[in-house]
Parts: sequence; C-alpha cells; structure tokens
Amino acid sequence: MSRSGGIGLWLGLATLALLLAGGAWLAWSRHFRHRARPMPTPEVERPRVASGPTSAADAPPPTSAGGALHLALQATRMSATLVNTTLSYRLAVTNRSAQPLHDVRIAGDMIAAHASRSADEQLGPADASLPELHRIPTLAPGESVTLGGDIRLPLVSITPIRRGDAALFVPLARMRGHAHDPAGTIVAGGGTFLVGQEPGASKRLQPFRLDLGPRNYSKLGQQLLPAA
Repeated sequence: MSRSGGIGLWLGLATLALLLAGGAWLAWSRHFRHRARPMPTPEVERPRVASGPTSAADAPPPTSAGGALHLALQATRMSATLVNTTLSYRLAVTNRSAQPLHDVRIAGDMIAAHASRSADEQLGPADASLPELHRIPTLAPGESVTLGGDIRLPLVSITPIRRGDAALFVPLARMRGHAHDPAGTIVAGGGTFLVGQEPGASKRLQPFRLDLGPRNYSKLGQQLLPAA
C-alpha cells in the first residue's frame, strides 16, 4: 500500500469528531499505531481535554463538570452477544452544594460514535429526554451515592467503523442527572463519556471489535468528553 493510501485508510477510521468549545470539530484520532500482526486493533485517541493523569490505572473515574450535582462514571464491563452490546457501570452521584437536593433522577443511554453522526447527536441532549435509569429521593449536602446498572445497545443500532474485515465499535455513554433544591430550582449535571478497552503503550483507549463474535471485556477505561 502506498503512503498516501495508508494515510487515507487511517483517516477514514479517525474521523470520530465531536463538537468542542467554540463549535469546532477536532479529530479524535488521525493516526493509529501500526502493529506487526495481520489484523491490528487501532487505538482511539482520547479527545483533547485539560491535562491530567495519563494512566487509566492511576486516574480516578471521570466526572461531570463542576456543579451542585456531580456524576462520576466507571465502566466495569462490556459484553457483546449476537443481539446486544451491554455496558455495566458504577455511577457515583454527589451533592456538592450546601443544601439538600430532592427527587434526583439519573437518565442515560449508550450510542456508537461514528463520523456520519452530527456532534449534537453524539453528545446527546442536555435535558432529561434520555431514558431514566435511577432515582434517589434525597441527597444531603456532601452526600454521595454509588449506583450500579447496565445499558444495552442492540447490534442493529450500531454503525461500525470498518477497517478491512474488522468492525469497530466506539461506545459513548451519555449520563444526565436532574434534581431540585429546596427553592424548587432544577439542578443538573452529567456528561458524555467515551468508553474503550484499557489503553495500551500509547495510552489511548482502544475500540471494541464486533466481528470476533460474542465476548466479554473487563479491562475498560473511560474519558469524559468536553461539553459542546
């Protein structure tokens, strides 16, 4: 393969762009690390965010942006069957304000990132239009509750990224929280999280391959995406 042909192939896989601050699209990954084996699994470069820990093993779970209602997602398992993909997760919900929050509702879903989708569609709505996952009656000031659950995405709903015979799945977990303070004001929090296999030597999250048949993945990482 010529140099220009190889670059074109990698760029075809690397156009998973999301709307960042200022409304500009940034490329998630334009160059994947080549490996010697016949069918390497490309690595997805994490979106450009503020500097922080570079090792998934050392970094704390990513969290939503600052605010009274604070969400921290940890992806614990990804499974693929002949019908569905399922993300198992833990979600820490924290009241970071000085007053209690009532009727806390957590909504969310999972979609497949793809260049054919708009940034708004991938990042998801900021309101509570996502499916409801959890409810917490009250969170006292400073209180944190850890929730667990699963999010399913049918295989027929995934548009994979193609590289030769490989069908790559890059999941986005969209989590939103809403609550009321004592004055009745709505308090919101949450974010969209890129989920992938634990980073390799290049410290980039790796996508999941759907062409290998049913399997489970337990060594996962996640990255909070900047809000639009």
